[in-house]
Amino acid sequence: MVESMNLVLLKAREMTVLRMLDFIQETLGEWFYERRKKAHETFHKVSIWAEEEMNKMMDLACKIFMFNLDSMLFRINNEGIKFIVDLKKGTCDCLEFQLDELPCPHAIAAINKRYLQKSDYSSKWYSRETWFKTYEGHVNTVGDQNSWDIPQNVESEVTKSPDIEILQGRRQKKRYIPAT
Repeated sequence: MVESMNLVLLKAREMTVLRMLDFIQETLGEWFYERRKKAHETFHKVSIWAEEEMNKMMDLACKIFMFNLDSMLFRINNEGIKFIVDLKKGTCDCLEFQLDELPCPHAIAAINKRYLQKSDYSSKWYSRETWFKTYEGHVNTVGDQNSWDIPQNVESEVTKSPDIEILQGRRQKKRYIPAT
């Protein structure tokens, strides 16, 4: 679903500036609508991406040996390397839990041992509500050129074409020539 804007705008490069702005607005509008709809349809507490990431880590968490030091403090032994997970503070010695603000495999193993929800230990930035709020806005259109309200001082400015030498021949459409 992630697309490079350069790739998307390839066909818009040949358009006039106003048409290109309309194209960008339409594309962003479609993307916002699709993501807003997907966020609204999900029943998870976190975004689909965050849920998938935690499910991937669940496979690793099943292979981890651990024991309780306290009700929310665990000692993890993962392939001979020892980690301490503190669910109360939201920390793990591997630092992945703190950096990603998403439970690491060690934290997921501890969360599962206590029969808690993984989503309760992820950052608010991964929540469904934040995901929905990110895309709740709308991309405004440029509008008809005749309906624009242009201030007098801007309208009186004269814009000259840039001083460039137009080369003969067909313009290059691709940036790089293939090696084959």
